Amino acid sequence: MFNHIAVGFDGSSGARKALDQAIQLKKVMPKARLTVIYVNEETHENVAHAVPEGATIQGMTPIADGAYTRYMPPEIGAEFDGDSTPGAPRDYAKSMHYSIQQQLEEQHIEGDVLAIEGNPEKTIPAFAEEQHTDLLIVGNSGKSGLQKFFVGSVSEKVLKESPCSVMIVK
Repeated sequence: MFNHIAVGFDGSSGARKALDQAIQLKKVMPKARLTVIYVNEETHENVAHAVPEGATIQGMTPIADGAYTRYMPPEIGAEFDGDSTPGAPRDYAKSMHYSIQQQLEEQHIEGDVLAIEGNPEKTIPAFAEEQHTDLLIVGNSGKSGLQKFFVGSVSEKVLKESPCSVMIVK
């Protein structure tokens, strides 16, 4: 039914539920490709970039996916290894990548984990279009009515902008 399933992940409880749903779908559709996307809104001008599978989205980082980083020289991106600021975006992305990859491995699920820099509402649909994603799964924001009114929901914006079917998990 689906050839490529992508999950927008930000570490929230809604995103964790979305990842769980994607894992269950992958189990019943083992031939489908699974990609978990973490979008970091923080940007760094000197981050080394990888370009997996012809993606041209600005900001694909070399920590994006173990399938690609194992082919890269270890010195790529080394200039940021010294950034030991607690909570630094790069450290958070590494931690997020490891956590997602570990969850996939525990469930014996094969999938790619990509860290992309940019605005999630625009970057996730752009990735879905460029990578010919059939289904995009995102978590519900959990924002209150007033918060939703003023800033909107990322999941709603992704739903509006996405070129493919979107599943919003509550």
